[in-house]
Amino acid sequence: MRKLHCLLLVFAVAGAAVRAGHAGVGSVAGTVVDSETGKPLPGANVQVLGTTRGASADREGHFVVVHLPPGTYSVRASMIGYRAVTREWVKVVEGQETCLSFSLQPAPIEFDPIVVVAGKAQQRLDQAAVSISVVSARDIQRRNATNLLEALETAPGVNFIGEQINIRGSTGYTFGAGNKVLLLLDGVPVYASDTGQFNWDMLPPLDIEQIEVLKGAGSTLWGASALGGVVNVVTKSPSPKGQLLFSWTAGKYDRPYYDEWRWTDPDRLHYTREDLSYSRSFGPLGLRLSAGRFMSTGYTQLGDFQKYNLTGRADYRFRNNVRWTLYAAYSFIKRGFFVQWKGQNDPYEVDEANLGNRAATNQLACYAKVVVPFSARVALHVRGSLVRTLMGNQFGAEANFNPAWGQGVELQADWLPHDRHTITGGLQYQHDAGSTKYFGSHRGFFVGPYVQDEWRVRDNLRLTGGLRYDRYQIVGGLKEDLFSPRLGVNWQPWANASLRASVGSGFRAATIVERYLELTVMNFKIKANPGIRAERSWAYDLGFCQYLMRDWNVDVSFFDNEYWDMIEAHLDLIRGQIQFRNVTRARVRGVEATTNLSVPFRLLGRRWTAGLHLSTTAMDPRDIKWNEPLTYRPKVLTTVKADLRLGRLQGEIDYRYASKIDKVKVYPINERVPMKFVDLRFGVELGKVALRASVNNLLQYNYAPMESNLMPMRTFLVGLQGGF
Repeated sequence: MRKLHCLLLVFAVAGAAVRAGHAGVGSVAGTVVDSETGKPLPGANVQVLGTTRGASADREGHFVVVHLPPGTYSVRASMIGYRAVTREWVKVVEGQETCLSFSLQPAPIEFDPIVVVAGKAQQRLDQAAVSISVVSARDIQRRNATNLLEALETAPGVNFIGEQINIRGSTGYTFGAGNKVLLLLDGVPVYASDTGQFNWDMLPPLDIEQIEVLKGAGSTLWGASALGGVVNVVTKSPSPKGQLLFSWTAGKYDRPYYDEWRWTDPDRLHYTREDLSYSRSFGPLGLRLSAGRFMSTGYTQLGDFQKYNLTGRADYRFRNNVRWTLYAAYSFIKRGFFVQWKGQNDPYEVDEANLGNRAATNQLACYAKVVVPFSARVALHVRGSLVRTLMGNQFGAEANFNPAWGQGVELQADWLPHDRHTITGGLQYQHDAGSTKYFGSHRGFFVGPYVQDEWRVRDNLRLTGGLRYDRYQIVGGLKEDLFSPRLGVNWQPWANASLRASVGSGFRAATIVERYLELTVMNFKIKANPGIRAERSWAYDLGFCQYLMRDWNVDVSFFDNEYWDMIEAHLDLIRGQIQFRNVTRARVRGVEATTNLSVPFRLLGRRWTAGLHLSTTAMDPRDIKWNEPLTYRPKVLTTVKADLRLGRLQGEIDYRYASKIDKVKVYPINERVPMKFVDLRFGVELGKVALRASVNNLLQYNYAPMESNLMPMRTFLVGLQGGF
């Protein structure tokens, strides 16, 4: 009862503070429309810069930003697929409503979208002090992506080894246990508490608004696991008016490159994915519900799977601008496990003794968030999350796994004490638990207070400084204290150029599986290593972005990521043992360059638009102690995406290149080759429906990113997407 009284007192004080903060205020209202059609843009984002205030346009394109203290502001309207517009010197008068209208021009390429991963608050990409790439919903739709992994595989500096993501050489391949990249769902961590694995099938592509990729350490704000980068998946808000979205994709695998590689009738190898999503707002309440099914025969033995997912989101905006969000995602996966091929003459088959390697996994990830704007300059964010993961039968082991539980809570405060300062501070707590007979029963937690100040020294110069302290502890075992400082600067000497520099640190504690797992997998015995230390990093990033023309920019960054106690899987071929150990010192240095170009032109009396996106990352991942390459990391990554649009018709071609991997663990003397994939796509929009056809791996290139695992052969796809 005493706790209840205290809680009611807190809410009463908060309510009084909110009401007090709203006294003597004005508002800004208006419309956001398409400049070419004049039609309203529901869902367009309107921000009052220098405050915590903002709004979304309703089904008629109307917006209202309330409770603004009298003064002069800059107001920015933006929407994915359009150029953002900022109105300066907007005057707000006490007790009055200031009217504004925005007319946004469609943009074929997203140049400077709003991101939140840089500072835990909405920010223009060109004003961030760190390197960030953005994958938009439009990119995902054009690629017919069937999951998050496919959506990310052409992002600059990103590549995958199996299902393990690697940003700028941070992660090699750790046999599915532990990731040096943190995956967030709307800013909330979502990883399996025992393995640290990601479920790339957790969300249907229809739910994704954009994906933000922060490169380098980000633990100052995001805490544990943000060692080599952060991936933040931003989901779509409920539509202001009823909207039904659907997506259907079917793929057919081609015959193997050599007839000798046939292991079954090639005509039976295919996959299909269906997704359906509906959202609607009822006054202040917005709802979104999505369901999807992904079925495949696979292109190899044990490559078949059945995947189902169900997601739901509810938003509620109270009259005093308090916003509440609840999101839940459930997925069930039943699949075979292809560990390695039977032999080079049978690359799509497994040894008969491994045909029983099948697994069933289900995962529930949910979060609740409340944003309380006490005034135009103070806002409080409260986040709570839960991730439950249950593995099934793995690698022939008995089905004797218990659910792993991860629970987290975070309080974050945004305070603008002055027009030129934005202070973000908070406290995060995360508790992870897992138990099976293979690693026992273990629990661990970390608690971390943090603070960061972005100081706008001048209108074109921003300095960022932050510090975080984390206490990580295994219950009844290891304790570690970790500090994560960060400094950054963003300078825009001209309107079409920006320079950025940052230095920050990151850390990741070993997962329960990396620390305690004892299991025999095929001919290898995995050994526990309870004393393994947390891995730490310092990331140095220096970059600049220059607009050569309005629709052509170039971005170059130099990076140096230094690692201490990096956790890697150590393979002892003589004893047949695998153990996760600390690599004393490692370093990944390199340079990354990207350019985006969009060129409209007239030909044969018609208006055409050509687009080009080119990115290349050159790096040197190296174990400094032994002066040798880090395993499973290519030195060069290159992506070229070119497209040509004529009205509702569109053609695209992608080229993905990764240099030959210098060092692997299991079969180090086997010959390796670089990756060279070409994907070709065509699309046509018919009213509210888009029909797409594509060929992935057009040149039927055979590539194995890790030993004895070939990537898919040439694949033909058709897709149908639309909304009503």
